[in-house]
Amino acid sequence: MGEDFDNQPRSTNEMAEERTDLAFERSKMAMDRTTMGFMRTSISLIGFGFSIPMLFQVITGVPGLQDFPIERARFVGLFMLILAVFMLVTAIIQHVAYFRRLAKATKTPFPFSVSLLSSCVLLFVAFFALANVLSKVEMH
Repeated sequence: MGEDFDNQPRSTNEMAEERTDLAFERSKMAMDRTTMGFMRTSISLIGFGFSIPMLFQVITGVPGLQDFPIERARFVGLFMLILAVFMLVTAIIQHVAYFRRLAKATKTPFPFSVSLLSSCVLLFVAFFALANVLSKVEMH
């Protein structure tokens, strides 16, 4: 049997439970890192998806480039924003499903996650950017 710092013997069950608790904690942190990876990619997609149409809109203000076809740039930006929304929704669903499973396995309440909260806020930003680009797309 193991001993703790007080030289008190600990049972094998106590040591196994401690290791299991740490394994759940590592799993929670791994899921947070995965969600943040989705967020980083989504932030890039949102940034480019919003900036590309705006850049091309500015270009059309330059003398001689008024007839520059900006609709394609808007559709590329729109595609990037839709992809960002899809990724964020997928990340949020995956995160919630895993945390529910973790809460059930540990018999503890659903754990608070800053990355989940941040993903939800970022999803709102993505919807706002998507609405902005959609409002400027002209269908021919």
